[in-house]
Amino acid sequence: MSPDGGLDARIHQNMGEFFTDQVVAIHKKMKTNSCPHGQSRIFIAKFDPREDEARFVISTVGPVYSEAEKERATFLLTSCYYTSLALANLYQLSSIAYPAISCGANNFPPNEAAQVAIESVRNYSYNVKDVRFVLYERSIYDIFVQEWTDYARKVNKEANITDETSDSTSEPSPKSKTPPPIPPKPSARHCVLCKDRQLPIDRQLLCLYCSELPRPEVFNNFLSRLRIAAKKSYDELQHECQLLKPVLNSYPLVYNPAQIFDQSIHQRDTVAEHYLQNHCDKYFRNSIPMAVLGDGNCFYNTFVKLGGVGTTTDASTLTSVELRARNVVELVLNIDTYTSQYNQLTPCLDNFEKYVREEMVCDTNYAAVWDLLSIPTVLNIQLISVYPKVNGDEDFNYKSLNFKLFIPLSEENSVNNQGKKTETMTVPKEVKLLFSHCNRPIAGFSKTKQVWTPNHFVPLLNYR
Repeated sequence: MSPDGGLDARIHQNMGEFFTDQVVAIHKKMKTNSCPHGQSRIFIAKFDPREDEARFVISTVGPVYSEAEKERATFLLTSCYYTSLALANLYQLSSIAYPAISCGANNFPPNEAAQVAIESVRNYSYNVKDVRFVLYERSIYDIFVQEWTDYARKVNKEANITDETSDSTSEPSPKSKTPPPIPPKPSARHCVLCKDRQLPIDRQLLCLYCSELPRPEVFNNFLSRLRIAAKKSYDELQHECQLLKPVLNSYPLVYNPAQIFDQSIHQRDTVAEHYLQNHCDKYFRNSIPMAVLGDGNCFYNTFVKLGGVGTTTDASTLTSVELRARNVVELVLNIDTYTSQYNQLTPCLDNFEKYVREEMVCDTNYAAVWDLLSIPTVLNIQLISVYPKVNGDEDFNYKSLNFKLFIPLSEENSVNNQGKKTETMTVPKEVKLLFSHCNRPIAGFSKTKQVWTPNHFVPLLNYR
Protein backbone atom coordinates (compact mmCIF):
# COMPACT_ATOMS: atom_id res chain seq x y z
CA MET A 1 0.00 0.00 0.00
CA SER A 2 2.98 2.31 0.42
CA PRO A 3 3.87 4.48 -2.60
CA ASP A 4 6.82 2.70 -4.19
CA GLY A 5 6.34 3.73 -7.79
CA GLY A 6 3.79 3.06 -10.51
CA LEU A 7 0.05 3.40 -10.00
CA ASP A 8 0.09 3.39 -6.18
CA ALA A 9 2.45 6.38 -6.12
CA ARG A 10 0.11 8.29 -8.46
CA ILE A 11 -2.88 7.50 -6.24
CA HIS A 12 -1.07 8.79 -3.14
CA GLN A 13 -0.04 11.91 -5.02
CA ASN A 14 -3.56 12.54 -6.27
CA MET A 15 -5.38 11.81 -3.01
CA GLY A 16 -3.00 13.73 -0.80
CA GLU A 17 -1.92 13.65 2.82
CA PHE A 18 -5.29 12.59 4.30
CA PHE A 19 -5.20 9.28 2.40
CA THR A 20 -1.49 8.68 2.98
CA ASP A 21 -1.86 9.21 6.75
CA GLN A 22 -4.44 6.39 6.89
CA VAL A 23 -2.10 4.00 5.08
CA VAL A 24 0.83 4.92 7.33
CA ALA A 25 -1.31 4.38 10.43
CA ILE A 26 -2.27 0.87 9.27
CA HIS A 27 1.39 0.06 8.53
CA LYS A 28 2.44 1.16 12.00
CA LYS A 29 -0.32 -0.83 13.66
CA MET A 30 -0.11 -4.07 11.65
CA LYS A 31 3.43 -3.86 10.26
CA THR A 32 4.11 -6.63 7.72
CA ASN A 33 0.54 -7.90 8.03
CA SER A 34 -0.98 -4.56 7.01
CA CYS A 35 -2.22 -6.08 3.75
CA PRO A 36 -1.05 -9.59 2.70
CA HIS A 37 -1.09 -10.73 -0.91
CA GLY A 38 -4.60 -11.32 -2.15
CA GLN A 39 -6.19 -9.18 0.57
CA SER A 40 -7.75 -5.73 0.36
CA ARG A 41 -8.14 -2.69 2.61
CA ILE A 42 -10.51 0.25 2.15
CA PHE A 43 -9.68 3.90 2.92
CA ILE A 44 -11.48 7.21 2.69
CA ALA A 45 -10.17 8.88 -0.45
CA LYS A 46 -10.23 12.54 0.56
CA PHE A 47 -11.42 14.51 3.53
CA ASP A 48 -13.85 16.53 1.40
CA PRO A 49 -14.07 15.03 -2.10
CA ARG A 50 -15.80 16.80 -4.95
CA GLU A 51 -18.89 15.20 -6.41
CA ASP A 52 -16.95 13.81 -9.38
CA GLU A 53 -14.14 12.32 -7.24
CA ALA A 54 -13.88 8.85 -5.77
CA ARG A 55 -15.09 8.57 -2.18
CA PHE A 56 -12.99 5.52 -1.32
CA VAL A 57 -9.73 3.89 -2.34
CA ILE A 58 -9.54 0.11 -2.04
CA SER A 59 -5.96 -1.11 -1.87
CA THR A 60 -5.31 -4.72 -2.90
CA VAL A 61 -1.94 -6.49 -3.09
CA GLY A 62 -1.52 -8.49 -6.28
CA PRO A 63 0.68 -11.59 -6.47
CA VAL A 64 4.06 -11.86 -8.17
CA TYR A 65 3.71 -14.38 -11.01
CA SER A 66 6.05 -17.28 -11.59
CA GLU A 67 5.47 -20.38 -13.69
CA ALA A 68 6.51 -22.59 -10.77
CA GLU A 69 3.72 -21.18 -8.55
CA LYS A 70 1.15 -20.47 -11.23
CA GLU A 71 -1.74 -22.03 -9.28
CA ARG A 72 -1.00 -20.01 -6.16
CA ALA A 73 -0.62 -16.77 -8.11
CA THR A 74 -3.98 -17.36 -9.83
CA PHE A 75 -5.64 -18.05 -6.49
CA LEU A 76 -4.21 -14.87 -4.96
CA LEU A 77 -5.24 -12.76 -7.95
CA THR A 78 -8.78 -14.12 -7.65
CA SER A 79 -8.66 -13.25 -3.97
CA CYS A 80 -7.72 -9.65 -4.85
CA TYR A 81 -10.95 -9.28 -6.80
CA TYR A 82 -13.03 -11.19 -4.26
CA THR A 83 -11.85 -9.22 -1.22
CA SER A 84 -12.05 -5.83 -2.95
CA LEU A 85 -15.55 -6.52 -4.27
CA ALA A 86 -16.58 -7.80 -0.84
CA LEU A 87 -15.55 -4.44 0.63
CA ALA A 88 -17.34 -2.57 -2.15
CA ASN A 89 -20.53 -4.49 -1.42
CA LEU A 90 -20.12 -4.01 2.32
CA TYR A 91 -19.85 -0.24 1.87
CA GLN A 92 -22.74 -0.30 -0.63
CA LEU A 93 -20.66 1.14 -3.45
CA SER A 94 -22.31 1.17 -6.87
CA SER A 95 -19.15 1.42 -8.99
CA ILE A 96 -15.52 0.39 -8.90
CA ALA A 97 -12.58 0.84 -11.29
CA TYR A 98 -9.67 -1.59 -11.64
CA PRO A 99 -6.26 -1.44 -13.28
CA ALA A 100 -4.79 -4.62 -14.74
CA ILE A 101 -3.75 -6.01 -11.34
CA SER A 102 -0.27 -7.64 -11.31
CA CYS A 103 0.22 -7.19 -15.05
CA GLY A 104 3.04 -4.68 -14.61
CA ALA A 105 6.09 -5.29 -12.45
CA ASN A 106 4.54 -8.49 -11.03
CA ASN A 107 4.67 -10.12 -14.51
CA PHE A 108 1.24 -11.77 -14.53
CA PRO A 109 0.42 -12.83 -18.14
CA PRO A 110 -2.23 -10.32 -19.30
CA ASN A 111 -4.45 -12.90 -21.02
CA GLU A 112 -4.62 -15.08 -17.89
CA ALA A 113 -5.10 -12.02 -15.67
CA ALA A 114 -7.97 -10.89 -17.89
CA GLN A 115 -9.65 -14.28 -17.58
CA VAL A 116 -9.39 -14.15 -13.79
CA ALA A 117 -10.63 -10.55 -13.69
CA ILE A 118 -13.70 -11.10 -15.86
CA GLU A 119 -14.71 -14.35 -14.17
CA SER A 120 -14.24 -12.80 -10.72
CA VAL A 121 -16.35 -9.77 -11.55
CA ARG A 122 -19.10 -12.05 -12.80
CA ASN A 123 -19.00 -14.16 -9.62
CA TYR A 124 -18.48 -11.53 -6.92
CA SER A 125 -19.75 -8.12 -8.04
CA TYR A 126 -23.29 -8.60 -6.63
CA ASN A 127 -24.59 -5.05 -5.95
CA VAL A 128 -21.71 -3.25 -7.68
CA LYS A 129 -23.37 -2.43 -10.98
CA ASP A 130 -20.60 -0.46 -12.71
CA VAL A 131 -17.25 -2.25 -12.93
CA ARG A 132 -14.61 -0.67 -15.14
CA PHE A 133 -11.11 -1.62 -16.18
CA VAL A 134 -8.88 1.41 -16.74
CA LEU A 135 -6.09 0.20 -19.03
CA TYR A 136 -3.47 2.61 -20.35
CA GLU A 137 -1.21 0.24 -22.30
CA ARG A 138 -2.69 -0.55 -25.68
CA SER A 139 -1.47 -4.15 -25.72
CA ILE A 140 -3.12 -4.94 -22.36
CA TYR A 141 -6.24 -3.05 -23.38
CA ASP A 142 -6.55 -5.17 -26.55
CA ILE A 143 -6.09 -8.39 -24.57
CA PHE A 144 -8.81 -7.46 -22.07
CA VAL A 145 -11.19 -6.45 -24.88
CA GLN A 146 -10.55 -9.72 -26.73
CA GLU A 147 -10.98 -11.77 -23.58
CA TRP A 148 -14.26 -10.03 -22.81
CA THR A 149 -15.45 -10.54 -26.39
CA ASP A 150 -14.61 -14.25 -26.27
CA TYR A 151 -16.24 -14.60 -22.88
CA ALA A 152 -19.43 -12.83 -23.96
CA ARG A 153 -19.61 -14.89 -27.16
CA LYS A 154 -19.26 -18.13 -25.19
CA VAL A 155 -21.94 -17.15 -22.67
CA ASN A 156 -24.35 -16.08 -25.39
CA LYS A 157 -23.76 -19.26 -27.36
CA GLU A 158 -24.50 -21.44 -24.33
CA ALA A 159 -27.59 -19.37 -23.55
CA ASN A 160 -28.90 -19.70 -27.11
CA ILE A 161 -28.42 -23.45 -27.15
CA THR A 162 -30.23 -23.71 -23.80
CA ASP A 163 -33.14 -21.61 -25.12
CA GLU A 164 -33.43 -23.66 -28.28
CA THR A 165 -33.45 -26.87 -26.26
CA SER A 166 -36.05 -25.66 -23.76
CA ASP A 167 -38.35 -24.07 -26.40
CA SER A 168 -38.39 -27.09 -28.66
CA THR A 169 -41.82 -28.77 -28.50
CA SER A 170 -41.52 -31.15 -31.44
CA GLU A 171 -39.01 -33.77 -32.35
CA PRO A 172 -36.52 -32.75 -35.08
CA SER A 173 -36.79 -34.43 -38.47
CA PRO A 174 -34.31 -37.23 -39.14
CA LYS A 175 -32.44 -35.06 -41.65
CA SER A 176 -31.95 -32.10 -39.31
CA LYS A 177 -29.29 -32.46 -36.69
CA THR A 178 -29.50 -30.22 -33.69
CA PRO A 179 -26.06 -29.64 -32.23
CA PRO A 180 -25.76 -31.17 -28.78
CA PRO A 181 -25.66 -28.74 -25.89
CA ILE A 182 -22.24 -27.81 -24.69
CA PRO A 183 -21.61 -29.72 -21.46
CA PRO A 184 -21.04 -27.42 -18.51
CA LYS A 185 -17.55 -27.07 -17.22
CA PRO A 186 -16.83 -28.95 -14.01
CA SER A 187 -17.60 -26.59 -11.17
CA ALA A 188 -14.54 -25.22 -9.43
CA ARG A 189 -13.78 -26.53 -5.99
CA HIS A 190 -14.50 -23.92 -3.37
CA CYS A 191 -13.54 -23.56 0.27
CA VAL A 192 -16.11 -25.37 2.44
CA LEU A 193 -15.97 -22.62 5.06
CA CYS A 194 -16.18 -19.32 3.17
CA LYS A 195 -17.85 -20.88 0.07
CA ASP A 196 -16.40 -18.14 -2.11
CA ARG A 197 -12.70 -18.69 -2.69
CA GLN A 198 -11.60 -21.38 -5.10
CA LEU A 199 -9.29 -24.04 -3.75
CA PRO A 200 -5.78 -24.44 -5.11
CA ILE A 201 -5.01 -27.84 -6.50
CA ASP A 202 -3.07 -28.82 -3.36
CA ARG A 203 -5.94 -28.07 -0.95
CA GLN A 204 -9.00 -30.18 -0.17
CA LEU A 205 -11.12 -28.22 2.33
CA LEU A 206 -10.05 -24.72 3.32
CA CYS A 207 -8.68 -21.94 1.19
CA LEU A 208 -5.41 -20.34 2.19
CA TYR A 209 -7.21 -17.38 3.76
CA CYS A 210 -9.52 -19.48 5.97
CA SER A 211 -6.74 -21.88 6.98
CA GLU A 212 -4.75 -18.95 8.37
CA LEU A 213 -7.61 -17.58 10.47
CA PRO A 214 -7.30 -17.88 14.27
CA ARG A 215 -9.03 -20.97 15.58
CA PRO A 216 -11.87 -19.07 17.33
CA GLU A 217 -12.65 -17.19 14.12
CA VAL A 218 -12.71 -20.44 12.13
CA PHE A 219 -15.41 -21.80 14.42
CA ASN A 220 -17.32 -18.52 14.43
CA ASN A 221 -17.57 -18.91 10.66
CA PHE A 222 -18.25 -22.64 11.06
CA LEU A 223 -21.27 -22.05 13.32
CA SER A 224 -22.44 -19.23 11.08
CA ARG A 225 -22.50 -21.66 8.13
CA LEU A 226 -24.59 -24.11 10.15
CA ARG A 227 -26.98 -21.35 11.13
CA ILE A 228 -27.43 -20.17 7.54
CA ALA A 229 -28.14 -23.75 6.41
CA ALA A 230 -30.57 -24.31 9.29
CA LYS A 231 -32.65 -21.33 8.24
CA LYS A 232 -33.24 -22.98 4.86
CA SER A 233 -34.21 -26.47 5.99
CA TYR A 234 -33.20 -29.38 8.17
CA ASP A 235 -32.01 -31.29 5.09
CA GLU A 236 -29.76 -28.36 4.22
CA LEU A 237 -28.36 -28.41 7.74
CA GLN A 238 -27.60 -32.12 7.47
CA HIS A 239 -25.83 -31.53 4.17
CA GLU A 240 -23.79 -28.68 5.65
CA CYS A 241 -22.78 -30.86 8.61
CA GLN A 242 -21.52 -33.51 6.20
CA LEU A 243 -19.48 -30.92 4.28
CA LEU A 244 -17.96 -29.32 7.36
CA LYS A 245 -17.30 -32.43 9.44
CA PRO A 246 -13.83 -33.09 7.87
CA VAL A 247 -12.73 -29.63 9.01
CA LEU A 248 -12.96 -30.81 12.63
CA ASN A 249 -10.07 -33.23 12.03
CA SER A 250 -7.81 -30.25 11.33
CA TYR A 251 -8.50 -28.80 14.78
CA PRO A 252 -8.11 -31.66 17.29
CA LEU A 253 -9.02 -31.43 20.98
CA VAL A 254 -7.11 -32.87 23.91
CA TYR A 255 -9.66 -32.65 26.68
CA ASN A 256 -8.68 -33.26 30.29
CA PRO A 257 -11.35 -31.74 32.56
CA ALA A 258 -10.52 -30.53 36.07
CA GLN A 259 -11.64 -32.90 38.82
CA ILE A 260 -10.61 -31.01 41.98
CA PHE A 261 -11.90 -27.62 43.14
CA ASP A 262 -8.98 -25.18 43.31
CA GLN A 263 -9.76 -22.06 45.35
CA SER A 264 -6.99 -20.12 43.60
CA ILE A 265 -8.67 -20.37 40.19
CA HIS A 266 -12.27 -21.50 40.84
CA GLN A 267 -15.15 -19.55 42.34
CA ARG A 268 -17.90 -21.17 44.35
CA ASP A 269 -21.53 -20.81 43.18
CA THR A 270 -23.52 -20.06 46.34
CA VAL A 271 -26.95 -20.35 44.69
CA ALA A 272 -26.07 -23.75 43.23
CA GLU A 273 -24.76 -24.70 46.69
CA HIS A 274 -28.26 -24.06 48.06
CA TYR A 275 -29.79 -26.46 45.54
CA LEU A 276 -27.05 -29.01 46.12
CA GLN A 277 -27.39 -29.09 49.92
CA ASN A 278 -31.18 -28.77 50.13
CA HIS A 279 -32.57 -30.54 47.08
CA CYS A 280 -30.01 -33.08 45.85
CA ASP A 281 -29.17 -36.62 46.88
CA LYS A 282 -26.62 -37.04 49.72
CA TYR A 283 -24.26 -38.73 47.28
CA PHE A 284 -23.45 -35.38 45.65
CA ARG A 285 -23.32 -33.15 48.74
CA ASN A 286 -19.57 -33.49 49.19
CA SER A 287 -19.06 -31.82 45.82
CA ILE A 288 -18.42 -28.12 45.30
CA PRO A 289 -20.38 -26.22 42.60
CA MET A 290 -18.08 -24.09 40.46
CA ALA A 291 -19.41 -20.72 39.28
CA VAL A 292 -19.88 -20.43 35.51
CA LEU A 293 -20.89 -17.38 33.54
CA GLY A 294 -24.63 -17.42 32.88
CA ASP A 295 -24.68 -15.66 29.52
CA GLY A 296 -26.88 -18.21 27.73
CA ASN A 297 -23.84 -20.37 27.00
CA CYS A 298 -23.46 -21.74 30.53
CA PHE A 299 -23.61 -25.34 29.30
CA TYR A 300 -20.67 -24.90 26.93
CA ASN A 301 -18.89 -22.44 29.25
CA THR A 302 -18.82 -25.26 31.79
CA PHE A 303 -16.66 -27.48 29.60
CA VAL A 304 -14.46 -24.60 28.45
CA LYS A 305 -13.70 -23.64 32.06
CA LEU A 306 -13.16 -27.23 33.17
CA GLY A 307 -10.78 -27.82 30.26
CA GLY A 308 -8.49 -24.89 31.04
CA VAL A 309 -5.11 -24.56 29.30
CA GLY A 310 -3.95 -27.29 26.93
CA THR A 311 -7.36 -28.22 25.57
CA THR A 312 -6.43 -27.47 21.97
CA THR A 313 -3.37 -28.74 20.20
CA ASP A 314 -2.46 -25.40 18.61
CA ALA A 315 -2.26 -23.32 21.81
CA SER A 316 -5.49 -21.51 20.88
CA THR A 317 -8.32 -20.90 23.30
CA LEU A 318 -11.19 -23.36 23.26
CA THR A 319 -14.44 -21.43 22.95
CA SER A 320 -18.07 -22.16 23.69
CA VAL A 321 -18.81 -21.46 20.03
CA GLU A 322 -16.46 -24.25 18.94
CA LEU A 323 -18.06 -26.73 21.32
CA ARG A 324 -21.53 -25.74 20.19
CA ALA A 325 -20.55 -26.17 16.52
CA ARG A 326 -18.97 -29.56 17.18
CA ASN A 327 -21.99 -30.70 19.16
CA VAL A 328 -24.42 -29.71 16.40
CA VAL A 329 -22.48 -31.72 13.82
CA GLU A 330 -22.17 -34.74 16.11
CA LEU A 331 -25.85 -34.76 17.03
CA VAL A 332 -27.27 -34.07 13.57
CA LEU A 333 -25.19 -36.74 11.85
CA ASN A 334 -25.91 -39.38 14.50
CA ILE A 335 -29.40 -38.43 15.62
CA ASP A 336 -30.88 -41.88 14.98
CA THR A 337 -28.26 -43.53 17.18
CA TYR A 338 -28.73 -41.04 20.01
CA THR A 339 -32.51 -41.26 19.82
CA SER A 340 -32.33 -45.04 20.07
CA GLN A 341 -29.73 -45.07 22.85
CA TYR A 342 -31.68 -42.57 24.99
CA ASN A 343 -35.24 -43.46 24.00
CA GLN A 344 -36.27 -43.49 27.67
CA LEU A 345 -35.65 -39.73 27.76
CA THR A 346 -38.10 -38.98 24.95
CA PRO A 347 -40.60 -37.18 27.25
CA CYS A 348 -37.77 -34.81 28.30
CA LEU A 349 -36.75 -33.95 24.75
CA ASP A 350 -38.06 -31.15 22.54
CA ASN A 351 -38.83 -31.69 18.88
CA PHE A 352 -35.29 -32.18 17.57
CA GLU A 353 -35.49 -30.62 14.12
CA LYS A 354 -37.17 -27.50 15.48
CA TYR A 355 -34.74 -27.25 18.40
CA VAL A 356 -31.54 -27.70 16.40
CA ARG A 357 -32.63 -25.29 13.64
CA GLU A 358 -33.99 -22.52 15.86
CA GLU A 359 -32.00 -22.84 19.08
CA MET A 360 -28.95 -25.09 19.04
CA VAL A 361 -27.20 -23.44 16.08
CA CYS A 362 -27.48 -19.99 17.69
CA ASP A 363 -24.72 -18.81 19.99
CA THR A 364 -25.69 -17.80 23.58
CA ASN A 365 -28.95 -19.77 23.41
CA TYR A 366 -29.74 -21.96 26.39
CA ALA A 367 -28.95 -25.64 25.96
CA ALA A 368 -31.50 -28.43 26.26
CA VAL A 369 -31.28 -32.11 27.18
CA TRP A 370 -30.36 -32.85 23.55
CA ASP A 371 -26.98 -31.18 24.11
CA LEU A 372 -26.18 -33.58 26.95
CA LEU A 373 -26.54 -36.63 24.71
CA SER A 374 -23.71 -35.83 22.34
CA ILE A 375 -21.21 -33.70 24.28
CA PRO A 376 -19.62 -36.85 25.84
CA THR A 377 -18.70 -38.05 22.34
CA VAL A 378 -17.33 -34.64 21.35
CA LEU A 379 -15.08 -34.46 24.43
CA ASN A 380 -14.65 -38.18 25.20
CA ILE A 381 -15.99 -37.87 28.74
CA GLN A 382 -18.61 -39.52 30.92
CA LEU A 383 -21.27 -37.05 31.98
CA ILE A 384 -23.42 -37.52 35.10
CA SER A 385 -26.38 -35.18 35.36
CA VAL A 386 -27.60 -34.06 38.78
CA TYR A 387 -31.21 -32.85 38.97
CA PRO A 388 -32.49 -31.19 42.18
CA LYS A 389 -35.70 -32.53 43.72
CA VAL A 390 -37.29 -29.07 44.05
CA ASN A 391 -40.60 -30.27 42.60
CA GLY A 392 -40.75 -33.40 44.75
CA ASP A 393 -40.12 -37.12 44.36
CA GLU A 394 -42.62 -37.57 41.55
CA ASP A 395 -41.09 -34.98 39.26
CA PHE A 396 -40.53 -36.78 35.96
CA ASN A 397 -37.40 -34.77 35.14
CA TYR A 398 -35.92 -35.65 38.52
CA LYS A 399 -36.64 -39.35 38.04
CA SER A 400 -35.31 -39.34 34.47
CA LEU A 401 -32.29 -37.04 34.68
CA ASN A 402 -30.93 -37.32 38.20
CA PHE A 403 -27.84 -39.53 38.34
CA LYS A 404 -28.22 -40.15 34.61
CA LEU A 405 -25.04 -41.30 32.89
CA PHE A 406 -24.28 -40.10 29.36
CA ILE A 407 -21.41 -41.85 27.60
CA PRO A 408 -19.57 -41.35 24.28
CA LEU A 409 -20.75 -43.31 21.28
CA SER A 410 -17.18 -44.46 20.81
CA GLU A 411 -17.28 -46.17 24.19
CA GLU A 412 -20.61 -47.76 23.37
CA ASN A 413 -19.23 -49.01 20.07
CA SER A 414 -16.13 -50.53 21.67
CA VAL A 415 -18.13 -52.80 23.94
CA ASN A 416 -17.86 -56.40 22.74
CA ASN A 417 -20.69 -58.83 22.27
CA GLN A 418 -20.48 -60.02 25.85
CA GLY A 419 -20.98 -56.48 27.11
CA LYS A 420 -17.42 -56.25 28.48
CA LYS A 421 -14.98 -53.48 27.75
CA THR A 422 -11.92 -54.27 25.73
CA GLU A 423 -8.60 -54.37 27.59
CA THR A 424 -7.11 -51.49 25.60
CA MET A 425 -9.98 -49.09 26.17
CA THR A 426 -9.33 -46.16 28.50
CA VAL A 427 -12.20 -45.01 30.68
CA PRO A 428 -13.15 -41.40 29.90
CA LYS A 429 -12.94 -38.88 32.71
CA GLU A 430 -16.10 -38.03 34.59
CA VAL A 431 -17.89 -34.68 34.71
CA LYS A 432 -20.82 -34.03 37.06
CA LEU A 433 -23.26 -31.40 35.85
CA LEU A 434 -25.92 -29.82 38.08
CA PHE A 435 -29.19 -28.50 36.69
CA SER A 436 -29.38 -25.23 38.59
CA HIS A 437 -31.03 -21.82 38.56
CA CYS A 438 -29.72 -18.27 38.75
CA ASN A 439 -31.91 -17.66 41.84
CA ARG A 440 -32.99 -19.62 44.88
CA PRO A 441 -36.64 -20.68 45.19
CA ILE A 442 -38.65 -18.01 46.99
CA ALA A 443 -40.08 -18.72 50.45
CA GLY A 444 -43.22 -20.81 50.27
CA PHE A 445 -42.38 -21.96 46.75
CA SER A 446 -43.65 -25.50 47.26
CA LYS A 447 -46.90 -24.31 48.86
CA THR A 448 -47.80 -22.21 45.81
CA LYS A 449 -47.44 -25.36 43.68
CA GLN A 450 -45.29 -23.55 41.16
CA VAL A 451 -43.20 -25.80 38.91
CA TRP A 452 -39.49 -25.14 39.28
CA THR A 453 -37.59 -25.05 35.99
CA PRO A 454 -33.78 -24.91 35.82
CA ASN A 455 -32.15 -22.19 33.71
CA HIS A 456 -28.47 -22.71 34.51
CA PHE A 457 -25.83 -25.46 34.43
CA VAL A 458 -23.08 -25.72 37.04
CA PRO A 459 -20.22 -28.29 37.20
CA LEU A 460 -19.57 -30.12 40.46
CA LEU A 461 -15.96 -30.67 41.54
CA ASN A 462 -14.45 -32.75 44.31
CA TYR A 463 -12.64 -31.54 47.40
CA ARG A 464 -8.89 -31.96 47.40
